[in-house]
Amino acid sequence: MTRTRLYAAVAAGALLLAALAGLLAWRAWDSQPGPVLGDEPITGTALLEPEQHLFGDAVRARLELVVDRNRIDPDSIEVGANFAPYRDLRPLERTRTDSGPITMLRYDYLIACLTTRCLPSGGGRRDFGAVAVEYTPRGETLPQTASVEWPPLRAAGRIDPTRLEQAALRAELRDLPSPSYRISPTAVEVVSLVLAILFAAAAAILAIRFLPLDRVATWLGARRADRRSSLERALAQVRAAVAGGRPAEGRRALDRLALELRATENPELASDASRLAWSKGAPGEARVTPLSHDVERVIAEEQ
Repeated sequence: MTRTRLYAAVAAGALLLAALAGLLAWRAWDSQPGPVLGDEPITGTALLEPEQHLFGDAVRARLELVVDRNRIDPDSIEVGANFAPYRDLRPLERTRTDSGPITMLRYDYLIACLTTRCLPSGGGRRDFGAVAVEYTPRGETLPQTASVEWPPLRAAGRIDPTRLEQAALRAELRDLPSPSYRISPTAVEVVSLVLAILFAAAAAILAIRFLPLDRVATWLGARRADRRSSLERALAQVRAAVAGGRPAEGRRALDRLALELRATENPELASDASRLAWSKGAPGEARVTPLSHDVERVIAEEQ
């Protein structure tokens, strides 16, 4: 019985010592202010995995920044990574971890070589250079820039260069059967032509219905009349008035004819036309015909 109690006491003491040691360790870890950067407010490392890949393989690029929050606001940090001519396979993933006054920022990229421009020549080495990290220190307005170098990357094609000369295009020539149609092309052409003619005729009918044909005819008639000289038009009015038995209109037409004859330097014929216009009797066809013949000779001489 005494031995059992002794074993129990030893076990309880061991458990108590282990609990006390764990408590002291936790308090010591919790009291630490976190990692210290020294004089630099920000440091970074860059990683490419794998460092050697084949054409089309995905490459993971990771940039890790350790920032002193007492001197730099992590939200002011901007990273300008450029992997051209490699292409991004997914959007950038950014994670943040805080430990005391220290913040760790991780930027994960997934890129791939998908074009021949990204295949390097010679030894297959591809250098992305340095990535620019821009940040603004606390209490300042002007940003500052730091840089982190990417490690070199090696890329290779999936075909051995010595086998490229042996590669050749392979093709098999076959005679294709004659094409078949659900509807005969000739029938389609005939129907299309008939429909085009019908649509054109309908459009023409609609256009004619909306055109002012009377105005067009009048304008065309005026254009034809305008081709005659003023003397010819005056003579035509005299003949029309006399032939129509309109004495008053005939006198006015003769008076106008006299004016046109004076304008063409024919005073004698102008006097004859004036006498007929103001004579007592109505100017009949018998009296107007000799004058008409004389005016026609004058018109012929002018032409």
